[in-house]
Amino acid sequence: MLDLTHGGIPIAKSLAAAGNEVTGIDVYGTVEPGALLELEEKYGIRCSKIPFPSAKFDLLVAPVHLDPAYPMLVEARSQGKTVLSHHQIVGEILKSDSRLSGIKTVEVTGVKAKTSTASLLADMLSRRFEVALHTSRGLEYWKAGSSSLIHKGLSITPGSILVAVDKVFESGLMPDFFIFEISIGGTGTADFGILTTLLPDYGIANNTALASEAKLQLVRHAKPEGVLLINSGAEKALEAAKKSQAKVLTFKDPFIIESPQIPDQIADFVLESKCGSASSISKSSTSSELSGSFIRFMHRGKEIFSVSPRPGYNFLAYRTAFVAASAAALELGIGHEAISSVIEKFEGLSGRMQEKVMNGICLIDNSNSGMDILSAEKALEYALLKKKDERKGNIILVLGEEASQVCEGLPPESVQRFVEKFGTKCSQVILVGERMRTISGKNISYAGNLHEGLLKASKFAGGVDIILSSVKCFR
Repeated sequence: MLDLTHGGIPIAKSLAAAGNEVTGIDVYGTVEPGALLELEEKYGIRCSKIPFPSAKFDLLVAPVHLDPAYPMLVEARSQGKTVLSHHQIVGEILKSDSRLSGIKTVEVTGVKAKTSTASLLADMLSRRFEVALHTSRGLEYWKAGSSSLIHKGLSITPGSILVAVDKVFESGLMPDFFIFEISIGGTGTADFGILTTLLPDYGIANNTALASEAKLQLVRHAKPEGVLLINSGAEKALEAAKKSQAKVLTFKDPFIIESPQIPDQIADFVLESKCGSASSISKSSTSSELSGSFIRFMHRGKEIFSVSPRPGYNFLAYRTAFVAASAAALELGIGHEAISSVIEKFEGLSGRMQEKVMNGICLIDNSNSGMDILSAEKALEYALLKKKDERKGNIILVLGEEASQVCEGLPPESVQRFVEKFGTKCSQVILVGERMRTISGKNISYAGNLHEGLLKASKFAGGVDIILSSVKCFR
């Protein structure tokens, strides 16, 4: 079992509980000695911080992001050993879990909109079913449009799915659906798999592979009797899906306007807006124009419903989630009245382009684990539109990361380019995180974490100003 840091411990425990002889390798040397000792003494899992000869093992389990040059992987390949990803082994464990019999599972992966899609879908499904939802926001239980928090603090690595399942059943709950937000792929056990987007792509495994290739596990390992809902701009995924026996549905992603659409490919589900098709919304649109808009959901050219979103958040940032969640809910048996009601009452998710008031000052909250530099640019664009339309004062930007390990971190070089290009549009830029201290520019100061950054911003801001928070962090 390679990599105990990123969800490897629950996988190792599950394998040992099933009677397997398991050795855990702390590849990154980040696991506390006490935790390793507990694995050995309580669970019988031999642990090491250094590589072992691969010849001693029948198979190896490694995450998709592990450098292929790691010695045990090099040996395993030369010896023809089987190497399974964390996603694949979790899939095998889930297949043998009798508690899941009769319960449908949904897996959501992609670069953007995973949490929003999964959360909206849980709300929609809960109008008819009971739903256990595991996302980067926490482990929740949804029933009749209301949610309760079961547990907080799990990552969205495949291994965390095992913990989420255990905690749901330990709570005495019996959901009709499990919805899992999952990073960089799928387990192959989902009844319904959703791929939100493959863009923007990025390197993994010491830049020897692309994340988009790893995410295709959702497609390549899909159950023959399952359903796949794929972004129609994800050419790689649609090509891979041609070899799948699963039912394949597509949706047009109105958020990533630049994404190529396959020639002659007509998406099954499309989201349009009052301004025309989503792709025709111009950057010159003001926030007041947008607030008067409505969205229209189309299924194979037929309008299913239209709805006016609530004010108080940038609904344009949720267009991908709206179309993907609505398409999945419709396919899973939820009526269009319930779906449109959820969207109409939706107020945004905390940290995902939600507008708040902090000490009497307008706060645009865009701080979450999936935040990247493109998201920061779109958030600033929205803040500038709001400033112009509502005659606001200055924009105070809080930008950076709380931990470089959060979903690949926020590269300082990208932040430097951002500051050089857009920094003058803000009266103050507060950079969060140790790695950001190398970045220079006008009106820049630094903070150790998001809380400290917001405190600094509130001291700079006056009553008519806007604080824009775009920090990569777990919420």
